[in-house]
Amino acid sequence: MVDVLVVGAGPVGLAAALEAKRLGLSHLVLERGAVAETIYRFPRQMVFFSESRNIEIGGHPLVSQGPKPTRLEALRYYQQVAEREGLRVLPYTEVLRVEGEEGAFRVWARDRRGEKAFAARYVVLATGYFGNPNRLGVPGEELSHVLFRYEEAFPFFGQRVTVVGGSNSAVEAALDLYRAGARVTLVHRGKWVRPSVKYWLLPDFENRVKEGSIGAVMESRVRAITQEGLLLDTPQGEAFLEADFVLVQIGYRAEDRLLKQAGVAYQEEKPLLSPEFETSRPGLFAIGSCAFGPDTRSVFIENGREHAKLALAAIARRALDSLHKEH
Repeated sequence: MVDVLVVGAGPVGLAAALEAKRLGLSHLVLERGAVAETIYRFPRQMVFFSESRNIEIGGHPLVSQGPKPTRLEALRYYQQVAEREGLRVLPYTEVLRVEGEEGAFRVWARDRRGEKAFAARYVVLATGYFGNPNRLGVPGEELSHVLFRYEEAFPFFGQRVTVVGGSNSAVEAALDLYRAGARVTLVHRGKWVRPSVKYWLLPDFENRVKEGSIGAVMESRVRAITQEGLLLDTPQGEAFLEADFVLVQIGYRAEDRLLKQAGVAYQEEKPLLSPEFETSRPGLFAIGSCAFGPDTRSVFIENGREHAKLALAAIARRALDSLHKEH
């Protein structure tokens, strides 16, 4: 049995494991993919909005060649921190459910060898959101040419690609695709893309639209997707936009399946949490964006690190009190 079992080896989950180690608590991290899987799944050429110091964990400096780290720099950083700190991480181990109670949890997980149970006194969920993209909820979005994850632009050279969305991910993908030789159109339900788009991307996108290099169809909603393109509702009425590929970039939702299976209390779309990020089920904590439902714009690595500190400090106090009671 370990004192703390962390679900998720992204930056926030690794920060929680670091806190556990430094507080003298035994720990284990289970991750369904690779260490720092969430960073691995980012677009390959992505540059962070945050400066390096704002996404560092455990006091380890993140050195980057530019003013802001790249995906590759961050990926190497988090994996190296896990190695240097000797964090106990089991990658490619997907957690299926959490059973039991404070002091005696059983966490069931599956790896390539089958299912097994892990015993833990406390459980911290840090499952993030990046593997749970929002869907349009329209006919045809299950077709093979409709993509919800963007990696890189080169496979789309010479292709007609419609990007659906109006935030950072959509704008950045549209620019990247255009520069790789794709014929790009961005479709968004708003009057224009969000003003929160990265300051170095927005003028570039606006200029590409003005010169006609990137198409922009605003105040429009996707009604359906076919093999030939998209059926849209526009201010001028129904329209059809031909496309070889459709890239949907409309945000994400918390990966909270484990929370719901555990029966924790919710208020609307978010779990009820204490100031230390404990759920209504004693001993089960949720940190980072996994605890915030559809609100993925206000939770980042920066404040997720602080969630980890608060949660682990509370666990350490409880563990110490329990030890005193036993003796």
